[in-house]
Amino acid sequence: MEDYKGMLAELAELATEEQAMFTIYGITKSDEAFDRFLDARERLSKWIVGHAAVIDEAITERKYNRMLNEEVR
Repeated sequence: MEDYKGMLAELAELATEEQAMFTIYGITKSDEAFDRFLDARERLSKWIVGHAAVIDEAITERKYNRMLNEEVR
C-alpha cells in the first residue's frame, strides 16, 4: 500500500505541474510557458507509460476487492 501512496504522490505532483504550466500559458501566452507545459506533459505521459503495469494491477486488484465485498454482503 505504501508503494501505491508514493506512486500517487508522484503522479499528483506531475499532473499538478502540468496543469499549472497550462494555466500560466493561458494567462501569459508566453512561448516559454508553453514549452514548459509541453515538457511537463511529456514527463507525465512517460511516467504513466512507465508505470502502466502497476496501474493496471492496482485497478484489477480494486475491481476484485469490490467484487469480493459484494459477495460477502
